[in-house]
Amino acid sequence: MKKSSCFVVACLFSLGLVAGSAAAQTTTPNPFGGTAQTGTPAQTAPAPKKAKAPAALGTGQFASETEAKASCPDDTVVWANLSSKVYHYATAKTYGKTKRGAYICEKSTAAAGFRAAKKEQRP
Repeated sequence: MKKSSCFVVACLFSLGLVAGSAAAQTTTPNPFGGTAQTGTPAQTAPAPKKAKAPAALGTGQFASETEAKASCPDDTVVWANLSSKVYHYATAKTYGKTKRGAYICEKSTAAAGFRAAKKEQRP
């Protein structure tokens, strides 16, 4: 083999385009018929997505509505959007649906710096 062709093979190997051994290759069936395709396992299976860690909840903030109701049985439980500092009642369409939020007792919202949504009425 010439020097230049060895260099090309080494480059292709480092990029993963040429496998070093036959054991590293897998065969994938062709869904359209014909001959099968070969490739390395890294090329045939996508990497799994990492789940985002839940936001840290502060004092008086709960991840579930049942936890909040158990903490304040005589108060109204609201959904507080932690990003905008606005809270919503259970009758609102955004109740429990925003990306970053928590269930909070309505009496503790003012002390935590939250305000009620402008176009919602208290149930």
